[in-house]
Amino acid sequence: MSEISRRNFFKLGASAALGAALFNLETLPNTALAKGNATKTLKFTPISIKNLPNAETAAKKSELINTSLNYIKTCISKITDNNLRTKTASFIEDTRPTFMQMYPSSNDVTNIYNKLADENLLNTSIISPEQLFPSYNGQKPQDFISGPGSGYSSHHPYPGGLCTHTAANLSISEGIVNTYKQVFGYEVDNNIVLSAQSLHDLAKPWVFQWNTDGTSFTEYTIAGTGAHHILSLVEAIHRNMPAEEIVAQACAHNHPGSPKDEEQVVSWIKAASIIAQVNPIKYGLLDTSGTKIPYPQHQEGYIVHLGDHDWVLSGFAATKVVEALKEIAQKDYNFSSNDLNGKLFNDFRNYIGAQVSYMYLHNLLAQNGFGELRSLINQIIVK
Repeated sequence: MSEISRRNFFKLGASAALGAALFNLETLPNTALAKGNATKTLKFTPISIKNLPNAETAAKKSELINTSLNYIKTCISKITDNNLRTKTASFIEDTRPTFMQMYPSSNDVTNIYNKLADENLLNTSIISPEQLFPSYNGQKPQDFISGPGSGYSSHHPYPGGLCTHTAANLSISEGIVNTYKQVFGYEVDNNIVLSAQSLHDLAKPWVFQWNTDGTSFTEYTIAGTGAHHILSLVEAIHRNMPAEEIVAQACAHNHPGSPKDEEQVVSWIKAASIIAQVNPIKYGLLDTSGTKIPYPQHQEGYIVHLGDHDWVLSGFAATKVVEALKEIAQKDYNFSSNDLNGKLFNDFRNYIGAQVSYMYLHNLLAQNGFGELRSLINQIIVK
C-alpha cells in the first residue's frame, strides 16, 4: 500500500482508492494529528461503509495491530533464557487452551466447578457449570492478533485491542525496569517481567471470542476477578511455565504488598491450580503454609502489576469514544436506532478502533475537539 495525500486520494476516485489507499496523517493539511501525537505517523486504510469486514479481518488488515504484535514479539525475543523465550513465544502462536484436554465431558467440568465452589472461589449465584469455560472445539478460538483488549464495554475492546494493550503494557514495564536501573542502580529479572507481561492476558482470545453481531463474548468471574486472568494462569501452569513467571503473572491484577492484597493473589493462584490439577505448594507457587506467595517476595510481580495499569485510562477513553462514534454514525451515516444497537454500528466501531485505536481518538477529541474527530472518522469510513 502506498502513502498518499488527501488531495491525491480524492483525485484517484473512490472506486480506485477504497481498500487500497493507506493514509499517512502527517501528509494531510487539515486532518487530525492530535496535539502532542505527531511523534509517530498514523496510518489507516479507508473503507466504504458497505464493505466493513468482520472483527478478525479488521484486526489482521490493520497496520497498527500488526505493528503492535511485532512489538510484542520483539520484546519476547529479548528474553535471554532460551527455554523461557521459546515457551513464551509459543503462547502467542498457539492460543488454544490446551488444559481443556482434562475436561472432555460436562461431568468433568461440573466436578471442578464444585471443587472451586467448595473453596469459595466461585459465586454460584452468578456463574453456572456451563459458564465456567467459554466454548471450545479443540481448535484455535482465534489468533492472538484479533483478540480484543477486554470486554466490549471495557478497555481496548476493538479487534486487535489485545495487541495494543499488551504492547503498551510491555513498553510501560520496560520503562519501570529501566527507571529502577538508572535511579536505584539495580536490575530485576527482566526475563520474568517480559514473559509475565506478554502472557498476562493470554486467555483473552478464548474468553473474548467474537460473536456474529460484532460484539465479543461476555466474561464471567472466578475468584473475584475476570475469568481470563485465572484461565491464563491455568494455561501457563499446564504448559509448565516457571513458578517465578506464573507468580509474577498472577500479580497483574493486584500486588501482594499487604495481607489483604496478597490474599487476593493467593486466591487466584489457588483457583488456577485447582483447575490445572496441580499442587501449588509443590509447584512453588505458594509457600509451605499455602496461604502466601513464596518469600521473599520478588519485585517482578509488582512491576507486572504496575505495567498493567493502562486500563485506568483506556477504559474511560473507550467509553467516551464509543459515545462520540454513535453521534457521528447517526449524524453523518444516517444510522437508525436499530443500527446503533446492532451489527452495523459494531462493525463500524470495530474497524475504526482497529485502524487507529480508541486511545488516539480520545486524545484527538480532548485536544482538538469533536469536529476534528468527526473529520478523521469521515476519512476512515467513506460513505
